[in-house]
Amino acid sequence: MTNLTKIKVLAWDIGGTVFDWRGTIQTELERIATQQSAELDTYQFASDWRYGMFEMLAKVRNGDLPRMNADEIHRKMLDIVLETHVNISLTASERDRLNDVWHRLKAWPDAPKAIRRLRTRYTVVPLTVLSWAISVDCSKYNGITWDGLLSCEFLRDYKPDPGSYLHAAELLQVKPSEIMMCAAHTNDLMAAKQVGFHTAFVLREGEIARDTMTIEPTVPLDSFDVTGNDFTELTNKLLA
Repeated sequence: MTNLTKIKVLAWDIGGTVFDWRGTIQTELERIATQQSAELDTYQFASDWRYGMFEMLAKVRNGDLPRMNADEIHRKMLDIVLETHVNISLTASERDRLNDVWHRLKAWPDAPKAIRRLRTRYTVVPLTVLSWAISVDCSKYNGITWDGLLSCEFLRDYKPDPGSYLHAAELLQVKPSEIMMCAAHTNDLMAAKQVGFHTAFVLREGEIARDTMTIEPTVPLDSFDVTGNDFTELTNKLLA
């Protein structure tokens, strides 16, 4: 096992790892569908919206689209998704309100306590492609306090580009080898590992099956330094 005494910072992915984006989005979609007496596949709608966001983000990363933050990408993608899911109809203002649900994502039940515990030993920060505003709002909404907050909208690059992780290390004034990336997404972890980060994987049902970074198959879990079936197990290992 990795010598944890050398780890100074835990950098957390938060969308899907800390915050249950799917459950929150589906609940809001179910409310809208009920209001309109419409049949809606909320699971597919949420998937199309989330994964489409990452596909659009890839075009931003490649320079095919101008730089945008997650709020802007979510909003543009929502218009595209609604062209497919025609059972519900939303005005521009209603779409804006639906887009705001990303600022009210509910945390997984085991996350807030685990983060409080981890901050007793480590510097604990999000390292996320979500916007700064989404990250702050969702953290406040769930009563989660961090030691800082790194949104890729302020970094040189978006994850999983190597520059995003290296820039984070520069800002934190630590070596890459002194940071452990913690996530439920294997591609995020593998990208961090390639620049020298240590890695911790936590299982979140639905997140591992279709990796939301590049929509690619997962990698063996023994590729990571620490693994846990939930936040409690992972936290116990990190504090052992």
